[in-house]
Amino acid sequence: MHLRRLCCCLLVLFATATLYAQQTGSLHGRVTASDGSALPGVTVEARSNILPGARTTVTDTSGDYRLPALQPGTYTLQYTLSGMQTASKRAVVQLGEDNAVDVKLGVAGVSENITVSAQATLVDKESTAIQTGISSDQIRALPVAQEYKDVQKLIPGVMYTQDAVRGPSGGGSGQSNVYLFDGVNVTMPLFGVLNAEPSTHDIAQVNIVRGAAKATDFDRAGGFQIDSVSKSGTNKFSGEVEYQILNHGMVAKQAGTVNSIYTSDKNWATVSLGGPILADRLFFYGSYYRPEATRQNQANLTGPLPEFKSTRNEEFGKLTFAPTSSILLNGTYRTSHRIDSSGDAFGTRTAGTAGTGYETRFKIGTLEGSWVLGTKSYATFKFTDYKNPGFGRPDNIVNTTVSTTLGSKLDIANLGTLGLLTVPTASTTNASQAAFVQPFINKYGYLVNGVATGGGTVGYGANLNDADNFGRKSGQAAYNLTLGTGSMSHDLHAGYMRYTDTEDLFRTSNGWGSLSIPGGVSTCPAVTCGTAQPIFFQAVLQQQSAGVPVIHSELHSQDIELNDTIHMSNWTYNVGVMLSNDKFYGQGLAKADNVAGFVRSVGTKYLMHNIPFKQMIQPRLGATWAYNGKDTIFASYAKYNQAASSLPRAASWDRALQGTINAYFDATGTLIGVDPVGSSAGKIFVPGIKPPQMREYVLGTSRQLTSDLSLRIYGRDRYANRFWEDTPNNERVCMAPFVTGAGRDIGACQASSFPTDAPADISHTPYIPNLGAQLNAIGGSPSAFYVIAQLDNAFTKYYEATAESEWHHRNLSVTGSYTWSHYYGNFDQDNTSPNVTNDAARFIGSSNIGDAAGRNVWNNKYGDLRGDRRNIVKLFGTYSLPWRATTGAFFVYQSGQPYQIESYLPFTPYTTSTSDTDRFAEPAGRRRTPSYTNMDLNYTQGIPLPRGLNLQVLIDLFNVFNNQDGYNFESRVGVLGTCNPATSSTCYYTGLTGPAAYLRSAPSANPNSYYAPRRYQLAARLQF
Repeated sequence: MHLRRLCCCLLVLFATATLYAQQTGSLHGRVTASDGSALPGVTVEARSNILPGARTTVTDTSGDYRLPALQPGTYTLQYTLSGMQTASKRAVVQLGEDNAVDVKLGVAGVSENITVSAQATLVDKESTAIQTGISSDQIRALPVAQEYKDVQKLIPGVMYTQDAVRGPSGGGSGQSNVYLFDGVNVTMPLFGVLNAEPSTHDIAQVNIVRGAAKATDFDRAGGFQIDSVSKSGTNKFSGEVEYQILNHGMVAKQAGTVNSIYTSDKNWATVSLGGPILADRLFFYGSYYRPEATRQNQANLTGPLPEFKSTRNEEFGKLTFAPTSSILLNGTYRTSHRIDSSGDAFGTRTAGTAGTGYETRFKIGTLEGSWVLGTKSYATFKFTDYKNPGFGRPDNIVNTTVSTTLGSKLDIANLGTLGLLTVPTASTTNASQAAFVQPFINKYGYLVNGVATGGGTVGYGANLNDADNFGRKSGQAAYNLTLGTGSMSHDLHAGYMRYTDTEDLFRTSNGWGSLSIPGGVSTCPAVTCGTAQPIFFQAVLQQQSAGVPVIHSELHSQDIELNDTIHMSNWTYNVGVMLSNDKFYGQGLAKADNVAGFVRSVGTKYLMHNIPFKQMIQPRLGATWAYNGKDTIFASYAKYNQAASSLPRAASWDRALQGTINAYFDATGTLIGVDPVGSSAGKIFVPGIKPPQMREYVLGTSRQLTSDLSLRIYGRDRYANRFWEDTPNNERVCMAPFVTGAGRDIGACQASSFPTDAPADISHTPYIPNLGAQLNAIGGSPSAFYVIAQLDNAFTKYYEATAESEWHHRNLSVTGSYTWSHYYGNFDQDNTSPNVTNDAARFIGSSNIGDAAGRNVWNNKYGDLRGDRRNIVKLFGTYSLPWRATTGAFFVYQSGQPYQIESYLPFTPYTTSTSDTDRFAEPAGRRRTPSYTNMDLNYTQGIPLPRGLNLQVLIDLFNVFNNQDGYNFESRVGVLGTCNPATSSTCYYTGLTGPAAYLRSAPSANPNSYYAPRRYQLAARLQF
């Protein structure tokens, strides 16, 4: 009840003073006389080329002033007071930061010349936040590639990774980070990765918060939160044209299997223009970006392959409007359209006709504003709309009507045009099968020494990915008020945010989908075909081909934040709290008056689970002591409830409809049986489970060693627990996950004599005692009795000690950091699938973890986690040369990636599964890949041209040492023992018996991935 009243009060407040968090920064400071006494009544005026008009304020009785909600950039501050000197200073406003600019005024005399304020520093006398700011000048002068994710390599303490999808670990999993681009949350809804492709060319500044967050930015990241602000127009027309190339001839020879990313010819074209529409009132900025990649694929075993081509067109526009000196408005719109042809995904035995191309779009709209209400308060607002639709289409579409009615005929004379056909291989022991399939091998097989050979795939792409669309709509609000002056003041903040994440998933089959020719060696299940009959042909279709609706998922979230920053002499205290409410909406159930509360209803949206505010109270507490007025000691405590969760789709009841249909045919091609197979099971949430959480402690110090050199040293302790996962209801009772029968009493084991491998200190009761009754009440129940549970004793731990330093001297700027850390536990979100496929958006809350024997948190899962990098050293810097040139360098050293050998063999007493995946045969992280060292370089040469034009020629050199160490090691014994991963992913090593024999005989692991080779890219940039 109290929380409801609080929400109502905040909503009333926001209705009267609309305030939303904005892409801005702030300046504050104190104006004193030469003798150190406070100067009240000083007029402080801030001007910048990116701020329409000027912003003014007046110092209070203690000489303090604040300039909030400023566009990030370089400002000139002018201080005037009758009878005193007029002074000017230059200061940089950093995105998301509140920087201090103090000044002393002498008695009336000649005005001071403009002086440059102190360089950027790691010393913040008012905040405990561990944050890093990066400017567009740094991004351009450093060897940073084109995409937004490339900036992440500069973040201190965060692992260096070349994964394409999964994010880097920075005190949490790679799916615990939050990615904001121009203030818009572009983190993939439900999955927690950066699937969007924004580039760096429009970025003015970047801000990263790694820890000790205040309750002022809606920060729920279990890793780091990164944000950027786009460039703006100015009072002067300006622009640039840039063209950059990276051809395959600029790349060193690659280690391991050829990586298609670096066998392409690539180029990037950028055009931008900005300027005034109304001088000192309305500015515009716009850009166009076109990356393009092409690759000539020669051929594979089946013959010639089509050329691969990828193109993307991205347009961006921004308006900055200041109708008055106290109101600032920004509106932006970004759209991106990418088309990839099919030539990027062919195996060695896949025919060129079987390709599938993909098309994705990326749309972002924002509207934000700020209103400075006086010297003590200000308000801002922001609305965002993010859309990321995508679909895939085979190059060739089947022109055949498909019917799953028994007795329908398959056109066996034209199998190569009905879908994706796997060419059979002739049996060496079954003469009738060999005789049946040989004509098809002769017709569709690839030639080896002139002889047709089976085993390849021909025909057309199997599926039409008609829609996999993601979206997020968001609005957020806050109000800031300063009370008190001098030795005691409060900066009060109240904020509210609401957003909705959505996904629409719809897939159909291209004709008959995937086709195979068993040739009579397989048998149709009697329950499907009426009697056991031999299968000669089989098709696997998407169920949505048979009228299954779009699978729609939603996550609704609300966040309230209250914060008070208290200033007392040399102490600054932060007292804040963030409250969150998440609601998961699935599809396929309707409300009912029964024991489950639901009945089956295909296509119906329903509330799956509600996490109330009272379960996600996240305190943010901190203290900073500027003990000598310039150096600090700081400490903080924070709690985070991560927002990302895949359960709205993964546990949705209709998700079972997005599976496949097995269609079985006799020797004449007559359909004799149809067997629908759900992709997953609808799942019930265990009552009373509490949401996952992370607690963080920070203790550190910062010092301004000289005017050019600053140092920050801190330690962090992060502990995360209460992880949710889908798991068999009886998993902690016995190793028989469920029993069958009319009563469906899954509270009992199939065999009470089965041993359990669960530890004694957890509850040995079903998660939901009456789950069988609930499933019966719902009707149309799924095939496996899984529930969404809070896993017993699941946790991660992260210890960190970091030293950061920044040195700015004349034309040289250097930033360095060293981090020792230890990331361990028994719940590894980054290691839920084989290393060869783990670079993907994995389900959060519905992974392999907890899925039966060998995959529980007590099955050798305790140890170093995949994201652990015990030592990380990062150095980067820039130097301006006297001949209009700059150089930039980036260096990283980090420890290797932990892994462990995986095998089902130690768990054979508890499971009949022969899958090694996620079954650790030794403690987690027992082994480690080699450490990695890398250096990148940049050189930029400026060439002045007539009429104010400037030409820049750039070269970026990546991986100077050409260090191509391997990572993502293959760790499954089955694959290592007998199988070639290039030709098979379903065979398992069975020559070992028991863990002891395995440990003696485990083969050496081999890398699936290698760091990218040495390469360079060239660019020309014309500025006007």
